[in-house]
Amino acid sequence: MKRFQVLLVLLLALGLTAPALGVDFAFHGDLNNRFQIYTDQNDFFRAEQQGITRKKNVEDNFGEIKYRFWTEAASDDGKVKGVYAIEIGGLRYGEAGKGAEFSGDGVNVETRWAYLDFQLPGIESKNRLQMGLNSQNINKYFWAETVMGVKNYGSPTDMVDYTVAWFRPIETNASTSNQSGQDLDGFYGRANFKAADNLLVGVFGLWFYKDDPQGSDAIEDRKYEIKQFARNAEFNQYTLGIDGNYKTDVGPGNLFLNYDLLYQGGKIKNASFTTTAPGDQTGATAGGRASADFDVKAYFLHLDAGYKWEKSTFTYTFWYASGDDDPNDKDFKGFLAVDVDSFDNHILFESYTDDDVFTERNYLLDKGFVMNKLRFDYQFTDKVKAGLSGMYMLTAEDIEYFDKNGVKRKNDKIGFELDADVRYQIYKGLEFNTGAGFLWADDAMDFFEQNSQVDGKSDNNIFRWVANIRYKF
Repeated sequence: MKRFQVLLVLLLALGLTAPALGVDFAFHGDLNNRFQIYTDQNDFFRAEQQGITRKKNVEDNFGEIKYRFWTEAASDDGKVKGVYAIEIGGLRYGEAGKGAEFSGDGVNVETRWAYLDFQLPGIESKNRLQMGLNSQNINKYFWAETVMGVKNYGSPTDMVDYTVAWFRPIETNASTSNQSGQDLDGFYGRANFKAADNLLVGVFGLWFYKDDPQGSDAIEDRKYEIKQFARNAEFNQYTLGIDGNYKTDVGPGNLFLNYDLLYQGGKIKNASFTTTAPGDQTGATAGGRASADFDVKAYFLHLDAGYKWEKSTFTYTFWYASGDDDPNDKDFKGFLAVDVDSFDNHILFESYTDDDVFTERNYLLDKGFVMNKLRFDYQFTDKVKAGLSGMYMLTAEDIEYFDKNGVKRKNDKIGFELDADVRYQIYKGLEFNTGAGFLWADDAMDFFEQNSQVDGKSDNNIFRWVANIRYKF
């Protein structure tokens, strides 16, 4: 914590001297206090789909903090800006080894953002260059996280804006000729078109390239996400997408649509694929394919269709993430996210305690996902809003496995979940949120049950109640 104290003093000093330097200085914060009030299946909420459910309930509660502070130093004319952010993340009350016990000193501060952003000289239109570590929202279902890179972006006209970028998520410091080219590079381009006052259309593409014939990375179905296996695998893989939104007045309210369509192709080479055993948290191998070159043939589609009138909003959400039907062939037909955070319900995905989740992805294993969701929100007052949603969920392809008796099972039905949420604005910038979810688990959830219960039928439903108090300035 001493480093944080020194940094805070430095930021305050910069703030006091900023007018003399001709610099506009701003200091911001996001102080998120998060609580799991109760769950009856605490072992389920282990990241990367390692969670299991048990016939004998595992009940638990906790409190934790995630605090982020950042400073922005910009020239008077706004042409140059530097940003630096730190974060204390997912630190539980009383957690050992992280400064949350008695006396409270520990190593738990990380860099969140660190980048320079400036307008290119000699160009009157909005055209800027950004370099360093920053959050890049390429697509919320594909890649929306921090990454090191250089990005050029601008708006040639009021109807069009664009982005072109180079990202370097993995660096190999070559010491021999064999190591040359083993870095993972991402080349990204996007153009957004305001086709009409109420219609936005975006087109984008991202190509991953990594030449690593000496490497061989193990890809697991429980860690089926590019950031989990990109260290040693060889990439020549691309993702193309169209996304956007549409709004129009209909009757007394507004109709809105949000849409995403993504296709993935190319190859991931020098990798192996393993399927893990049911009822397991250790990653024990159950099957798969040895080192091979895999052809990527996957897709994802999403649609929100909603209607908003006065204080009410009704939304239907559907998405389909393609899944893989044969773990032993040389095709990856399951959609692959890079690094995302999915806040789509309280049980399967992220919620207010978003470091303690079953999965951050919008699919399960390599089997994809099918979501059907109805949600109703009502704004009771300027400070109070509540929502209720119901979800029927499946995997795109059957989850296949052998149960505890050696009988082969397969199923795609995840179940039905009911969620409720309340948001209360206490003061400006300070909010209290609470939400609860209950999953009536169907038979595909048998795969994630304790070993002794894996019998082809779901035995355990899941309940969770969470909350947070969050201050942003």
